[in-house]
Amino acid sequence: MAVTLTFDETKKNNNMEPVTTTAMIGTVVGYVAKKLKDNKSVQDFFSDFVGATVDWIRPLFLKDENTYEKIIEDLLKNPESPSKRGQVEMALASHVEDNPNDLAFLKELYIKIKEKEGSNLDVGHLTAMGDIAVKVKQEKSSATLKDMKSQEGKINIDLDQK
Repeated sequence: MAVTLTFDETKKNNNMEPVTTTAMIGTVVGYVAKKLKDNKSVQDFFSDFVGATVDWIRPLFLKDENTYEKIIEDLLKNPESPSKRGQVEMALASHVEDNPNDLAFLKELYIKIKEKEGSNLDVGHLTAMGDIAVKVKQEKSSATLKDMKSQEGKINIDLDQK
């Protein structure tokens, strides 16, 4: 029996593995929180993307060009806070629920963020009776593989960072 772990985020749009709306929102909010923590400005978030990709989200974050909505002010004060992030996540989820056409923009934003950030695969402990194959394929990816044991087979690792 073989164990195969595959992690491939090079697929775009329609070829992409299914990702839940909640996961996409979590990625967007995490990226916004990081920008606020690093730069103390949501404008840096907007400047990372072009036009329609972020124009739909702007009214959720800004009252006007120089004034943040309360949820962003709160997140700015404590970008690590799960409850502050949760407020922004709920606002985004509610917006997408009320405006289902914006789900396409959310997906596009999610893909752009994943391209910018890359992804990590972390396997802390894996024991198998047969072969183990690990395939990681993505630019800007990293893999941490520790304590992998195959009792009766071999371990193959393929890391492709084209």
